[in-house]
Amino acid sequence: MGGSWTESEFGSEVTELTKQYKAKEIGRRQFMKRLGAAGIGVAAAASILAACGDDEEPEAAPATTQAAAATTTTAAMADTDEAPATTQAMEDTETAEPEMMGPVVGGTLREGYNRDVSKHDPLTTNWYDPAFFAIYEAILSNDPSGATVPQFASGFSGSDDGLEYRFTIPDGKLSHSGGTINAEMVAEFYRSIQQYSFIAGLAAPVDTYEADGSDVVMKMKNPWVGALGPHKTGYWRIVNINTWKEHSVNEDGSLNAGSTYGTELVDGTGPFTHEEWVPGSHVLVKRWDAYPGSLTPFFENKGTAYLDAIRWTVITEAGQRATQLENGDIDTLINPAHQDIGRLESNSDLTVIRHPEWSGYHLAMNRDYAEYFGDRLTRQGLSHALDREGMVQAILFGNGAPTYGPFPTTDRNYEPAVEQFNQFDIDLANQKLDRAGWVRGGDGVRERDGVRFEFRYLVEDETVQKSVAEAVQAQFANVGVQANLDVVDRALAFEQQSGPGRDAVEMSLFFWLWPIPLDVLILFGGSQFIPVPNFSHAVEPRVDDAIASWQTSANETQAQAAASQFQLAWAEELPFIPIMNQNATFVHNNKVHGWQPFVWNLYPYYNDTWIEA
Repeated sequence: MGGSWTESEFGSEVTELTKQYKAKEIGRRQFMKRLGAAGIGVAAAASILAACGDDEEPEAAPATTQAAAATTTTAAMADTDEAPATTQAMEDTETAEPEMMGPVVGGTLREGYNRDVSKHDPLTTNWYDPAFFAIYEAILSNDPSGATVPQFASGFSGSDDGLEYRFTIPDGKLSHSGGTINAEMVAEFYRSIQQYSFIAGLAAPVDTYEADGSDVVMKMKNPWVGALGPHKTGYWRIVNINTWKEHSVNEDGSLNAGSTYGTELVDGTGPFTHEEWVPGSHVLVKRWDAYPGSLTPFFENKGTAYLDAIRWTVITEAGQRATQLENGDIDTLINPAHQDIGRLESNSDLTVIRHPEWSGYHLAMNRDYAEYFGDRLTRQGLSHALDREGMVQAILFGNGAPTYGPFPTTDRNYEPAVEQFNQFDIDLANQKLDRAGWVRGGDGVRERDGVRFEFRYLVEDETVQKSVAEAVQAQFANVGVQANLDVVDRALAFEQQSGPGRDAVEMSLFFWLWPIPLDVLILFGGSQFIPVPNFSHAVEPRVDDAIASWQTSANETQAQAAASQFQLAWAEELPFIPIMNQNATFVHNNKVHGWQPFVWNLYPYYNDTWIEA
């Protein structure tokens, strides 16, 4: 870098640190410690010091192993109007500190997880958890800058006409069972996703996958700007397809409903092996000593993992998460209670990382209960009854934002015009419900055509989701609608939302999490995805037309137009009622190194992670 650097390279946090260092507000040792906490590597730190007029080598080499969320999240959202909130709690004293050591091999990382765990099967799971990033590799990944880079593949390319992509599978790629994974097996795995996975619609413009020597060839139905995105996610993480088929597919080609793949047996490709899966309790993985090594460019550790094992503890009660971290029961934590974040940030033994999350809370309304949700005017009346900003402040403690359309406001394709819809307005809510024919009864609950506006309302048993559901229930009551809350465990929630017709629950709260909102929301809003995961059983021609436009978008201009069309149709027609999204929050004890969540991936990787002895 020639002894100079710019804010665009490292982000505003490093710029501010440098100003403090030059002004002698912090000492050199503290400056280096903070650079390390911000994920700045030794070479980059030396360059920054040189630019500050200090050419000495760093005394204490920063222990982090890749660009940190603090810098990458700022860069990631550079083309939005709102900078992400990223904070890191760091040591603020000039007292003597131990010399930083190199990576230590051994130990079990104990991680707190804010949800119940899903089975470790990319093809049939209904959710993917952090363990997927340890057990499996994807063919591609996002690096800290958001760029697409190889992971399981050694390289990739696309044709000029956008109709073909190639991924090179190098020799020597193995699975946990010792089987060799070649291009034909990867192609067959992808074809199996098309055949068996409910999530296959995320990549609907893909025609087929074939093997050509050591290349997997992805052939498209039409050029599509989003072709690579789904292949980086958990549902496309590569399994040994021979093992999977042996356990998961019957002789007639149907899925084996009794398969234990993903619960008792996993044949993955990542640096850790599946050991224990106990819903409601924990997941355990162990280091795979035969791991053939990583091709991921931004990993510093290209060989076997440093950690002996990782254990994710299920902590669905939000109030217990921070306490377990502070007490030393866990080492890292995903999404503490929002009210505890400030306290954790003030703890010098911890590092807190926050960035925008591609997520949202929304309400599914089963249209097969047409007496309640069949008309747009009623859905709009319900939507206007919700004080979204109030819920963000009361439930998320400001750590999020209201959503008036399907996308979070920080998404690159966000359409601000959705904000003309779904604003909180009790008078308007009552007017629309009145116009829809709903009349208040003697007890204050509305009726229409002899049907009382009272229904079952399902929510997953997790603290924040329950708080959101309770707030919605209370606000519906204000406009004469009685939603009878039913709190169930995660597995039952999916089951009771997923039935056909009136076998599915009337209304449910759903929290979605996905790095490409437009892709996943297509599955909720598209009529071809009834009953799963279009839990509303909604058929909206405007939404379907926007989906078709997105899946034939060959460039960014077309993609933005389709995204805007989709959001505006959603905000007005309301296949689901949007509520709000939250920021992602990750916390680790400072004895943990190389655990670096960043905005482009839902979860951190664990190849570089190690714990001080």
